[in-house]
Amino acid sequence: MSNRNSKFRRVPLTAAVIACLYTGAAFAQDTTAAPAEEDQQTEADAVQLDKITVTGSLLRRTEYETTSPIQVITADTNISMGQVNAAEFLQKSSVAAGSTQINHQFGGFVVEGGTGVQTLSLRGMGANRTLVLLDGQRPGPAGTRGQVGAFDLNVLPTSIIQRAEIVKDGSSSIYGSDAVAGVVNIITRKNVDRPELTFNMRAPLDGGGEVYSVSGANGWDFDNGSVVLAGEWYVHEALKLGDRDFLRCGQDMAWDENGNRLDREDRSIIGGTSLGGCSTGNLYANTVIDAGYGTRYIPSPDGSTVGMIPGYRPRYSGRYDVDGAAWYEDQLNFPFSDQENIIDRQEIMSVYAATDFGFDAFNWKTQWLVNRRETENRGFRQFFPLIGGATAVIPAYQYANSPEFSAPVESGIAQPVMPFRSDTDVTVDYFYGATKLDGLFNSTDTWAWEVNANYSRSEGEYSNLGIVASRTGDWQYSDTAPTLDYFDPGFLSGERMDELVAALGEWHTGETVYDQAVLNAFATGELFQMPAGAVGAAIGVEYRRYSIDDQPSALSTGGDLWGSSSAQQTKGDDSVREIVGEIEVPLLSGVTGFESLTVNGSARVFEYDSIDGSDNVWKLGMNWQINPTLRVRATKGTSFRAPGLYELYLGDQTGFQSQLAVDPCILWGESNNDFLRANCAAIGIPDDYSAAGSSSATVVSGGGAGVLEPETSTAFTAGIVFTPSFAPVSVAVDYFDYEIREQIANLTAGAIISGCYGSAVFPNNFCDLFDRNPGDHPTDPFKIEQIRSQYINVNRQKVRGYDLTVNYDEDFSFGRLSVEGQVTYTIEDIEELFDTAEASGYSSADLVGRIGRPELVGALTTSLERNDLTYMWGVDYVGGTENLDLDPTYTYFGYQNAYRDIWAESRIYHSASVRYDQGDWSLLVGVRNLFDKSPAEVSDGVATRYGNIPAFATQYDLYGRTAFARVTFKF
Repeated sequence: MSNRNSKFRRVPLTAAVIACLYTGAAFAQDTTAAPAEEDQQTEADAVQLDKITVTGSLLRRTEYETTSPIQVITADTNISMGQVNAAEFLQKSSVAAGSTQINHQFGGFVVEGGTGVQTLSLRGMGANRTLVLLDGQRPGPAGTRGQVGAFDLNVLPTSIIQRAEIVKDGSSSIYGSDAVAGVVNIITRKNVDRPELTFNMRAPLDGGGEVYSVSGANGWDFDNGSVVLAGEWYVHEALKLGDRDFLRCGQDMAWDENGNRLDREDRSIIGGTSLGGCSTGNLYANTVIDAGYGTRYIPSPDGSTVGMIPGYRPRYSGRYDVDGAAWYEDQLNFPFSDQENIIDRQEIMSVYAATDFGFDAFNWKTQWLVNRRETENRGFRQFFPLIGGATAVIPAYQYANSPEFSAPVESGIAQPVMPFRSDTDVTVDYFYGATKLDGLFNSTDTWAWEVNANYSRSEGEYSNLGIVASRTGDWQYSDTAPTLDYFDPGFLSGERMDELVAALGEWHTGETVYDQAVLNAFATGELFQMPAGAVGAAIGVEYRRYSIDDQPSALSTGGDLWGSSSAQQTKGDDSVREIVGEIEVPLLSGVTGFESLTVNGSARVFEYDSIDGSDNVWKLGMNWQINPTLRVRATKGTSFRAPGLYELYLGDQTGFQSQLAVDPCILWGESNNDFLRANCAAIGIPDDYSAAGSSSATVVSGGGAGVLEPETSTAFTAGIVFTPSFAPVSVAVDYFDYEIREQIANLTAGAIISGCYGSAVFPNNFCDLFDRNPGDHPTDPFKIEQIRSQYINVNRQKVRGYDLTVNYDEDFSFGRLSVEGQVTYTIEDIEELFDTAEASGYSSADLVGRIGRPELVGALTTSLERNDLTYMWGVDYVGGTENLDLDPTYTYFGYQNAYRDIWAESRIYHSASVRYDQGDWSLLVGVRNLFDKSPAEVSDGVATRYGNIPAFATQYDLYGRTAFARVTFKF
């Protein structure tokens, strides 16, 4: 390496490891001492030290302190706690665990980025407001469908991650758009001295959700540089409804004043069997609705027939106030229901390469990543076509091409409700390439330059098993009657589901391509000397270009999918030009009470093609080392987020949703949701309203190009760092305060209707986004006619709280003991879609303590390194939450003063492991969730649930006690 530029060489690996392991730096960038050999250098020699760029700043510096609070997560520590991928590393961190995180347990929901995506939302402010970097550079997002925008953590192979540095304040002045909540910089391994092969396994003892991976890496050193090559195969098996008791059978969970269960009795055809008793239901089917008169026919438990369908009769549901008992007769569970995925199956393959070479005048680095993700989601849905015929009481419901066909219900207009498969397959191919040139200007040894360029491309295919509307015989789509007998018990019960799928189903595939290119250049160095030290400065320019092209399937664009909106192409691009600068001024040094006092300022000016004019953001910071023991730091600044491509250019969609699918006021008398019952009743809708005879609601949606404005935000942090000389401990307490204005949001059809009728305050602004007929409408009373679902700028989000980070690290005669702890306490988390909480439908806009938003989360890890063995114990705490809008006492199907569980209790999870290290191999074994704590359960109507647990409380562990092992061989 003799010809490497000696004045601008890489930071030695030992220095990087020291920075990572010394937890003053690890949690707060609080190093107080350099390695001993550096302490012995003279002041004159100090200028020759290698300088580095620290996450959160553009300046090159010799120390790791910055004005911004930074948390470091090391891959080895998280792996020793049984975590298996980058998503778990980051989503379980205290700065993220206080809010819902999107992972691959949301296969049944529409999420930005598509099925299987795993993103990071710092402080609950949204994945699109958290910027993810790879070794300081911005990789592009990955995913499917028109809503690709946030970085997908699936593309990062675990084997190449060394650590993650999280900047816990707004950083748009340094990094640009999206750095509103903070920045996560993934630092990769820079050196592999020997070929290595690693096998990893994690297996829940109750089965389901197993993880297996194999990875290999090798490195080659040359006279003037090095090359690293790594590959990884990873598979995460599905976790299904039937794999856990708390998932397989959703129940009402109601009690009387003495603690006795009040849940309705299951008097359906499956009552008393192993499938019975799931009163909130896994799937509602095996029913025929008379769409003209509202009568619902269910299979008779005794085989009797009332009506025109053999073996079926009208249902009757019992109530405590009328019948002295409560029961239901609908079939709400099926033999196949337990096969539905809660966590999707994922298979990921990655290849990574990096080069680092030094020449006489410059250094050259490159980085390459190729990744393929395959995700499978398996589930079930309802199919309920509207069937007319010759006997229809409304003549318009007759079939022109099938004049003799008739539906076997009294009104001649029926909706048979049948099970149908809901399957999705996703494949995403991702490429990322980056190159960097850097060096010193010839005329100085303090000013350096660097030029970076990177390009990423995501190509995704999403395939869904759809129902071809034109084949269904649904009167809304066809003039020809059905060719299948939907009223056959085999179709209604799902026994003949495969025949139904073969006749009506068709796999259809859409394609999404997202390209991103980034080019930037920076110069950084010292402007001049002051008594307290040199004034550092950096200036740079950056250009970014993005494009998206999402082409849905022909069935989707043609509107020939039953139960789905038509989707059009989402295509557009945007580019931005930016100028950025940073300056750091040492004001005082070596004065009593001011060991050092430094101020930092940064600003960025930007101009987007999609936004008129230019704008700017800024940040100011202060670092005050009072004495060797105590340091105070603070930052205040502004950030922004430009509208994402999908928010601008989402293809216009006009779809149709059946009243049964979209209207929560249908049969609201059978609901356990207090607000829904009160609000539907308030506008005069009868409790047995069935929307009989009403056609579908029209849903209009699309992007907001020409209308959307950038989001703007302010952020303030202030912290104290305590590093006493008498003990190897570091304690940092930081206050944070964010406020975002003009947030961009997409209000879906379901969110709009639920926001209107399911909220504590009624009416509210959600109710202005759809049209419902009045009760005296001549033909369709109370029908929902149109729902307007679009991207808009909404009001604001404000988050305040405290972070506590603690570290202890000491050598004893029995080994090296290390303790690391992080706690986040959120004191305010306000979300207002509209001007007030009431307009947004909440009694209070503060979400702290609501289900999925715990007030307090924390983690503590203790390790003991003793010779060849390392013992680790980890504790994760999730604070309790509740539905703040509900009273635990309510009326349950006519039973006064019944009790429901509105609390999701706190959980403490313990994990333990031991690692045995030898020169050529190492073995790690351990157990997660050692005491087998299951998630908290809540009653029906308290939260959206999987089985009996809140679906969006991603802080809980769904796997239970889980064994894990990892073995590495070096050759």
